[in-house]
Amino acid sequence: MPDYHEPLTIFGSAAVQLCYDEHFASADVYLMALSGGEELRDLAARVGVGRSGTLKPVYGLQICPPQMFRPTPHYLQRAHVDQRHGIRLVVPHVRDVLLAKLHRFREVGQTGIAAKDRKAFQRVRELSGGHPAEEEMIEDLRLCEPSLRIPDDGSVNAFRLNVLDLFPELYGRKIDLESEILAPAREAARFPPCGPDPGGLMAGLNPSRD
Repeated sequence: MPDYHEPLTIFGSAAVQLCYDEHFASADVYLMALSGGEELRDLAARVGVGRSGTLKPVYGLQICPPQMFRPTPHYLQRAHVDQRHGIRLVVPHVRDVLLAKLHRFREVGQTGIAAKDRKAFQRVRELSGGHPAEEEMIEDLRLCEPSLRIPDDGSVNAFRLNVLDLFPELYGRKIDLESEILAPAREAARFPPCGPDPGGLMAGLNPSRD
């Protein structure tokens, strides 16, 4: 595809392998494509690195739409960006890679986070001096507060359950989502770091003001 110039984002365990441990391999390499996904999937299949790759060592390229990767909203500000063969490659910060893993679908009756995700967290913390530390994890989760809310129908999504399981498994304690994540996130939204708008842009958008 010589005319393809859209950026590609590498996420999942392949990003951990690139950044920390060359032996931390996965059967799948996840690539987020903004457009041209179907053409890229066809190309990967033709050259033997599709979902069931025929090259050795066997791995498959998973060409994913943007909604499949769910990191913190500001992940691009701390991602590594490189240019290879005219393509901009984005490798998110490992904190975003790990956090996105917590959105993984849960099997019926599952207890604890998925074993491969637990292994990724443990390996990264082992090689990075204990990061993401507990306070870093809480900081990132506050940015993902909408995904942790319980909707009106009372259902609980996989992300919330995985977060609840993560803390005892990784940090040795339970987490109170309301007092440690949701309430502080709501408070921060009410009083952003820039402070109240001093009669500027937002004042002009407020119909209740003269």
